[in-house]
Amino acid sequence: MCDRMEKSATAPDAGDNPKKDEGPVDFERAITLTGYGKFNYFLLLAIIPAGCSSIFASAPISYILPPAECELGLTLLDKGLLNSMGFAGMICSTMIGGCLADTLGRKTILVYGYLVDTIINVASSFSQVSWILLVFKFLNGVVSSGPFAALMSYLAEVHGEQHRSWIYMWLGVVFSIGNISVPCLAWLVIPLNFKWTFFGGYVIFNSWRLLLLICSIPELIACMAFMFFPESPRFLMSKGRQQEALKVFKSIYALNTGNHPDTYPVKSLVDETSIEASGKNFVHMLRCGWRQMKPLFARANLFRLMLITSIQFGATVGSNSLKLWMPQLFAMIETYETMHAPISSSQAHPSVCHMLDITKHSDRNVTTVITNGTISTIVPVCTEMVLDATVYVNSIIVALTGIIAYTMAGSLVNAIGRKKLMVFCFVGAGGCCGALYWAQDTNGLLGLSSVFVALSSIGGTTVVNVIVDNFPTYLRTMAVGVTLMTGRIGAVFGNLMFPILLEVGCLGPFIMIGSACIVCAFLTLMLPTSKAIGGKEVISP
Repeated sequence: MCDRMEKSATAPDAGDNPKKDEGPVDFERAITLTGYGKFNYFLLLAIIPAGCSSIFASAPISYILPPAECELGLTLLDKGLLNSMGFAGMICSTMIGGCLADTLGRKTILVYGYLVDTIINVASSFSQVSWILLVFKFLNGVVSSGPFAALMSYLAEVHGEQHRSWIYMWLGVVFSIGNISVPCLAWLVIPLNFKWTFFGGYVIFNSWRLLLLICSIPELIACMAFMFFPESPRFLMSKGRQQEALKVFKSIYALNTGNHPDTYPVKSLVDETSIEASGKNFVHMLRCGWRQMKPLFARANLFRLMLITSIQFGATVGSNSLKLWMPQLFAMIETYETMHAPISSSQAHPSVCHMLDITKHSDRNVTTVITNGTISTIVPVCTEMVLDATVYVNSIIVALTGIIAYTMAGSLVNAIGRKKLMVFCFVGAGGCCGALYWAQDTNGLLGLSSVFVALSSIGGTTVVNVIVDNFPTYLRTMAVGVTLMTGRIGAVFGNLMFPILLEVGCLGPFIMIGSACIVCAFLTLMLPTSKAIGGKEVISP
């Protein structure tokens, strides 16, 4: 954003005596002199609910679809819409969220953003019809973009360069905790057998609604936690509010060291005010953001941008779609095996596709006969899906596999190289997805889907790293933003197409996902190669 286009200043050597009163210093020197201590530890704790809330914005929906199917009358397309609405909301507000954080301040967006998100999620837990739940999940996606953008900026702006990378690693760990906690919470809450009614039965509250309510708790905790944190000092400096920024530096210094704030060695700050950002309004920030993005679409960068965003789109269509639909697929298979007698050793075991085709509709061939005088009518009866421990254990295993893949990604990139690793992962993921069509049971589906999630996760994560090799420094942040937004579009597309193709036949979704991975591998081969010439990064085709 424009307010980050700051005048550069040379930071004093970190080895200087911190007790000596210093003249005007830049942000990096000022934040370094605050030390590392209690303030940073408290922030580490605040990151836990804030990071989990990002995961809880979309993941719980995939676990409530089976138990809510009959009550809300959900079709396959309804389920796809519910899975994708959060991402659709994020797409609509990605740029606006960043601009608001740059205009109103990080703390303001963090506190009020998480508060509004909490209200929306609490309200969604009382949804009685599917379209109301759809609207709330869309609004949840719209609102969550603001706090997420503000959180990413805030973490960078209250840490020195030495600790900045580490804090983002911690955020990645929190995301992993969130991914694991969702199926664990679902396993604890959804099997609870209770049903409360209010207002003469017009409002029903049961276990899957309780899960949605519980998933709003991290946002509320994050909202309350960030009330006690100061505004970002870098944001204040970019707005020309040096005295307020200095006061924040002093408070961080006092908390970290235990010394009196007046002993903070810095007495004044350099003017890092962005000429374009100072005193401007929200509309100006949007125009400024567009001016920053415009060079991305210049002829020199357009091909690489289209190539990388296409890879991100395909990778998200693959990994995100199957990951969000896995609880539903496991529940469908368990339902089939419960409805049908065990297969004897002499009989061929039905394929996964056969089981999915039989159980994909809520009536599942179960009917009841209603007799009215001499007229008999056969009416389909919605039978709830079977949600036993196997469904949740399998989902936890898939989530764990994805986490292991993310932790391995960095080491594998250094050992193999980005392009080779991406090609291998996308080809392997496409092969696993194709093999899913011939899987014979839940174990086969679990094994293949786990490998698929691992490979596609590594490939998708590496896409963002490729941006470093293909864009100059001043365009990388915008390139990452556009790439991530394209990935969310892929998530919406994949989650909408999955049920449409599944309605036609079991083979369709697997062809879509497998083909997306293979196309990603082909596009990866077309990526330019980065070379360092004379100390400068040069992109060659």
